[in-house]
Amino acid sequence: MSSGSSFTLSRSWRRAVLALHVLCGVGWMGLDLGLLVLVLAGLTSGSGATVAASYTAVRLVIPVVVPVLAVAMLGTGVLLGLGTRWRLTEWTWVLTKLVIGLVLTTLVFVALLPGALGLPTELAGTAAEVREAVGRGGQDLLYPPVVSFTALAVALVLSIWRPWGRTRWARRRSDLGRPAGQVGPGSPSGAGPSAPEPAASRRSPTR
Repeated sequence: MSSGSSFTLSRSWRRAVLALHVLCGVGWMGLDLGLLVLVLAGLTSGSGATVAASYTAVRLVIPVVVPVLAVAMLGTGVLLGLGTRWRLTEWTWVLTKLVIGLVLTTLVFVALLPGALGLPTELAGTAAEVREAVGRGGQDLLYPPVVSFTALAVALVLSIWRPWGRTRWARRRSDLGRPAGQVGPGSPSGAGPSAPEPAASRRSPTR
């Protein structure tokens, strides 16, 4: 890495950070599917032991694994944005991914984590008794894996297709850096830099 106000990741560092970023995102998506299966089993199974085991697994796994994956994915994403040519606010797809990461990480700590830790530590009895002990928390845990899996899938698609071009701020900086009389590609005309006038058209007409 180079020092200073801005830096660029070397090729080896970029590959390592990218690999970690992808692993965290894919791992989180896989965990979402596992969480969805556990919550559905807790809501629908007729076996008290299965319902109790499902919610116990949620309470044990989610608080340990998901915050780590969320913070690591967000951190590596920010590092990739700052340390590569994409930056964080230059391209719309990068900025959108950053917003997705920030929102998901926030939801982990304000919604998913309290919900998982709010489950009872000791569950036993029939399926109905266990669900009654869990209360509304079992149903509330049904939505986080659906929301985060969908958002992470969108972020994955954005990483592959890279749509929408530069952000408004990047286009504005580009236009401000152009000589007077030139129009940037993000201007209302959308025509790009204007071509110089032919020499003949710049001469004053003879009278």
